[in-house]
Amino acid sequence: MQTTDSAADPTPPDCFRLEELWAFQAYEAQVLLDVNYYLWLNNTDTDAGPYRFLYAIELIFEQGGALLLSSGEDTAAIRVIPAETLIQTARDLQALHGQVCIQRVHAGPFPLWQLALGHPLKGIRLSNNGAGLYLNDALALDFGQWQIMVQLSKTEGLEMEGFR
Repeated sequence: MQTTDSAADPTPPDCFRLEELWAFQAYEAQVLLDVNYYLWLNNTDTDAGPYRFLYAIELIFEQGGALLLSSGEDTAAIRVIPAETLIQTARDLQALHGQVCIQRVHAGPFPLWQLALGHPLKGIRLSNNGAGLYLNDALALDFGQWQIMVQLSKTEGLEMEGFR
């Protein structure tokens, strides 16, 4: 996905940009094959265990590659990011902290995704802000009989919930 210069982009920061909406449309009707989570590990306090939050979700589709949804570094909006951005963020964090800070977790076997794997994405449901733009704090992945709500966590990162 090509990103636009945010200074020249008239889209408010709480709404999806046009190229993100196009990316969503590109995956409609494609079969979901697998899912990966990317956890952000914050190991700043050596006495306590690492603090983790879900930084990105990778949805792998049969024909169109992967759709990466991220909470972003500021966790203020869900964004569609290219794989290069995820890799660069991981490298930057590792250079800054001297250790791996992004961890990949294979999430396909998780119960949340079992009813979606092998099924086509019917659509991605978004909330309209009333001015014709779509809010970027949540979205629903519609797989027909099973839907998964992806939203910003109240603390940091992303959280998900399945429903029929």
